[in-house]
Order: sequence, then C-alpha cells, then structure tokens
Amino acid sequence: MIPVVLDNLRNPAEAILYYNKALAVQPNDTYALTGKGDALEDLRNYTGAILYYNKALAIDPKYVDALNNKGFALANLGNPAEAILYYDKDLAIQPNDTYALDNKAAALNNLGNYTGAILYYNKALHYRSKGHFCIN
Repeated sequence: MIPVVLDNLRNPAEAILYYNKALAVQPNDTYALTGKGDALEDLRNYTGAILYYNKALAIDPKYVDALNNKGFALANLGNPAEAILYYDKDLAIQPNDTYALDNKAAALNNLGNYTGAILYYNKALHYRSKGHFCIN
C-alpha cells in the first residue's frame, strides 16, 4: 500500500494525500483513518491525529493501533493520565503489545510513578525476549 511506503520514507505530508484518496473511496477504512492519524502525529499535529484515531475507534472500538496511538498523541499533548486509559484498553485486548507496554511505562514515568514504569518496562522486555513485539 502506497501510504505505508510513504510513512516508512518519513514523508507524512505526502502520505496524508494518499490517505485522503483512500478515505474518499472507503471512508470507514480503520487502517487508513489510523494511518492518517499517524501521519498527522509525525507532523506533530496531535489534535488532528486524535480526531482520526477517534474516527477509527468509532468504527472499531477494539482497534489496538488506534488505541495505542491515541494514547501516544494524548501523552504528547501533556495528558499522560488520559493516555494510560487508552494503553490499558489496548493491553486488555492484546497484553503482549510491547509498544503499548513501553508507552504506558513512559506515561507512568512522566506521572512520577517510577515503580509502575519499571514494572511495565520489564513486561515489555519479557515479551520482547520471547520474540513478541506487537501482534495485530
């Protein structure tokens, strides 16, 4: 898929153009909605990213990529406590999602909960040692 290639090339502005084309054809494509959110996040437009993650989650409330990435955008907006709510939703569906585990650890660290942060970093390391990263 062209937008994935553009994301990997780190050209988020161009990727957004392709996501817009995809969404014009399939407006309820959670992958494209989340991808556009990711590209907006790469441009540091966290509020715009959350808008697209919300659209994806309205279609599929258990879409773990949108849950984790919405948490990440919230954390970047200075809302680590709210971000943790979305990491927890992701982890309830996919407990070995090392990205959500890492992000939750960072949010806990930002809240001064160092014991909790270490716990979640250790969980991420545990799953990585078993070859797990993120299973979608």
